[in-house]
Amino acid sequence: RRFVRADWTTTQIYSLSEKTENILADLEDEIRIVVFMTPATSMFDQVQELLERYKAASDKITVEHIDPEREPLKTTQLAEQFGVQVANTVVFIYGDRTKYVTTDQMAEMDYSGAQYCQGPTMRAFKGEEQFTSAILSLVAPDVPKIFFVTGHGVAALAGAGGGATDRSLRILEEALKRENMETADATLLSGEVPDDADVLAIVGPTRAYTEAEIEALGAYLDGGGRLLVALDPLIEPTGTMRPTRLEAMLGERGVVVHDDLVVDPSRRLPFYDLSAVYLEDFPAHPMTRGLEGFAVLFTVARSMAAEGDGATELVQTSDEGWGETDLGMLLRGEPVAFDDADNPGPAAVGVAVEQLAVAGEGEDVGAAEYRLVVFGDSVFLTDLDISNAGNAVLAANTFNWLTAREDLVGIPPRDVEQ
Repeated sequence: RRFVRADWTTTQIYSLSEKTENILADLEDEIRIVVFMTPATSMFDQVQELLERYKAASDKITVEHIDPEREPLKTTQLAEQFGVQVANTVVFIYGDRTKYVTTDQMAEMDYSGAQYCQGPTMRAFKGEEQFTSAILSLVAPDVPKIFFVTGHGVAALAGAGGGATDRSLRILEEALKRENMETADATLLSGEVPDDADVLAIVGPTRAYTEAEIEALGAYLDGGGRLLVALDPLIEPTGTMRPTRLEAMLGERGVVVHDDLVVDPSRRLPFYDLSAVYLEDFPAHPMTRGLEGFAVLFTVARSMAAEGDGATELVQTSDEGWGETDLGMLLRGEPVAFDDADNPGPAAVGVAVEQLAVAGEGEDVGAAEYRLVVFGDSVFLTDLDISNAGNAVLAANTFNWLTAREDLVGIPPRDVEQ
């Protein structure tokens, strides 16, 4: 009558996140989970134990284990029914819809021991991330569409020339698909935003936008749009900051972007210069939920300030950090210290804005609500850095908040101690 289940692992590998619990609590119809896996499979115990937690959290979850070696006939029958072609697969069934997760999607493996003739070891278990994503993709009828704006030197999706480079967003694109979002690229040169854009993302532009593009972005926000802008500090050899023309538009909407470089001696990354910092101060906001105990890494960032009732700072330096405005000294590698010309700490590198749009003449005030997120760094979203620390969690939380899915934020991979 008083059953208690506990998780004694150091990293809480079998504890469900608040995000998963929220999704399971909202289930209205049954989800059947069929596990095609032999007990000898390396992740059998982890999968079995984790799915027990899902069952305990919702009476809408049923789990069935099929051993392909002991039950070949049943395995063949169900494999044909669900279209399973890979062994060691977990199938999620919701009505006439199915989704499957394979064991290679559930873990981050460490192959560093191969040079010593050692087999791979599991570095992090991603079972909950994959299972909850599968459930979400089945029960959520709407699939938000995220458009990444091309041109102007921005980081790009794999299909838009991102490739396997430091400026690629391939890992982010895959993560958004797991969050049941669709991605595409778009251009604003025509002065229009795609009609089916749920979110627009501008990641790391290096060249200025045209007046027509700026007006298109403003009209999109005034119509209730959702926009992410990640602006890097573009320092010229002369020690000045190259503008993108987005700064003025953002300032009009409550985000003041500074011409500086964030430094924080108390949060400095080893073996890097002052511009690389790890930040672990997150003011309360739905977007920072799930980041407790994590840090996010920004290798080169500019600071900003939230102004207005609807603007909230998201990520900050410590009190010892600041925004250094003497960019020439930084370029020359000279030591810097805070002075009156600098932007004092704690310096924010992320701001969220949620406001009612300003209505035009003759229109109802507050007719459309828009959301805006601005970061002073884009590299944390690219393949180069997104897998570090809590960067991936912050990225996923950002897009979930922009698409008004606040209850779906934050499932980090769980480290596995061997």
